[in-house]
Amino acid sequence: MLVLGETDAGKTTLVTQLANALLATGHGVAIVDADPGQSEIGPPATIGLGRVARPPARPAEATLLALHFTGVTSAAANTLGTVVGVARMVERARAEGFAHVLVDTSGLVTGELGRALKQAKIALARPDAVVALQRASECEHVVRPYERAHPPMLLRLPALGVPRSRSQAERRQRRRSALARYLAGARRATLALDRVALRAPPLLLGTPLTAPELARVAEVLGQDVVWGERRAGGVTIVTAEPIAEAEARAAGAALGARPLVTHARSDLVGALAGLEGAGDETLGVGVVRDVDLAGRTLTVDLTVPDEAIVSVTIGRAREE
Repeated sequence: MLVLGETDAGKTTLVTQLANALLATGHGVAIVDADPGQSEIGPPATIGLGRVARPPARPAEATLLALHFTGVTSAAANTLGTVVGVARMVERARAEGFAHVLVDTSGLVTGELGRALKQAKIALARPDAVVALQRASECEHVVRPYERAHPPMLLRLPALGVPRSRSQAERRQRRRSALARYLAGARRATLALDRVALRAPPLLLGTPLTAPELARVAEVLGQDVVWGERRAGGVTIVTAEPIAEAEARAAGAALGARPLVTHARSDLVGALAGLEGAGDETLGVGVVRDVDLAGRTLTVDLTVPDEAIVSVTIGRAREE
């Protein structure tokens, strides 16, 4: 069952009530938390799967089973990653043999983006039922095509919650607390990038720029260029700090590179990173503490075994 509605429509409340009712039947119940910004199950920037082992007061009390790292705290910032994450977590729940799977979605339903995101989740999760919590008709552009689909069965219910706009500061504090709980007891590890692939940003895939080339670009930009490489399709550089588009064009001209892809080391350090194992499974989430591309190492605060990590995805979400 997939539950959708705007922010504060009562989705999490309904999912909790359903989990309690279904658990009482004696069958297995799982919850997929599909809101990477205000995660109940797992850390921020993930889609989480949890097992309901006892009657919960909130989905956060479910036992974490699996994660999918999206790298962002807004579904709008990575719609593909969010949809893929929901599909994977639902597939995992089905593979684990749960009789009931409840999907709690984010509050993004309005506009074309909201419609496309929610309908994509429905298409890939293939729920038996979709519950639309509405104050008026804000979900109709999403759910009306399913009126006669069967499956999914469509249920329209009045919103349970009172509209309340959380401030950005409140949301940040909630994410900060969730990440701190998740990383409690974390250790600092240095991963060798000869063994572990850097999936995003995709680096260490080409021929390194020479020292004179790096010096030439640094002079054009007026700041350190900590890494550069040529590969099919152009040149990628990593600067100490972010650069403007005009600066990127000047750097590209200095290297004779079109296009030029740029990354900033300051954007990578402090970012959340998805730590992936065999089969592209997200083993956990860490925080990047250092990036040494010349030395081919990445230092991360993490809670998973180093030897199990096959690749790392550095996201746009940061430790707040």
